Amino acid sequence: MNTRRSLLVSSAAAFALSPLAAFAKSVNLASDADAVCTLTCGQTLGPCYYSPVQVRRDITEGSVGLPMLLSFQVVNADTCQPIANASVDIWHTDRNGVYSAPIAAICNPGDTGARQKTFLRGVQMTDSSGWAHFNSVFPGWYSGRTVHIHATVRINNTAAVTTQFYFDDALSESIYRNHPAYAARPNRDTTNARDGVLGGSLSRMAPYILSTKLIDDRALAARKVLAVRMPSRCTA
Repeated sequence: MNTRRSLLVSSAAAFALSPLAAFAKSVNLASDADAVCTLTCGQTLGPCYYSPVQVRRDITEGSVGLPMLLSFQVVNADTCQPIANASVDIWHTDRNGVYSAPIAAICNPGDTGARQKTFLRGVQMTDSSGWAHFNSVFPGWYSGRTVHIHATVRINNTAAVTTQFYFDDALSESIYRNHPAYAARPNRDTTNARDGVLGGSLSRMAPYILSTKLIDDRALAARKVLAVRMPSRCTA
């Protein structure tokens, strides 16, 4: 879709980090073309969802870490056309692998401060070209799971898909070992190949790996196309 380049450029500029603008002008978005109409299938909601959350683009709420511009485009899986006014609800951990909000204790064990906040959670509505953007930070890891981001897409207040997205292992390793915000926890115990949600299958996980680009080691741009169908659903 010819609108994706201009949308990424404008969203990068709004992120207020000049290297992102340079990246947005040079990145080849054609790599996403083959996946535009591939149906996005469901994965487990997990125990750390929290509702209600705020409609907001900046979900950092003071969280420290590698700045990340996270962008999703929602399209119709049958027509490949963008879907406007869909809600994209995301949530993920902070740099220490901790979720916010008063949820299951397993999500933020012993962290009373995290239970009183709602960092790294938010909802955005898609624009006329199907895009929703979030200003966030790169997630941390916790034992037993690979690095991931949860997302639910709703159309007319009805869930179209709840799923998860992942990062290339080499990217995660580089950030954890080299970025000062993550240096205290460089050795995660679960890679994509060992994650249990998709049975440790890299081929099953491949459609859910985010397209990413590090810019001058100062920020990360990550994006994904989500193709949905109502009411039909599938499981990854």
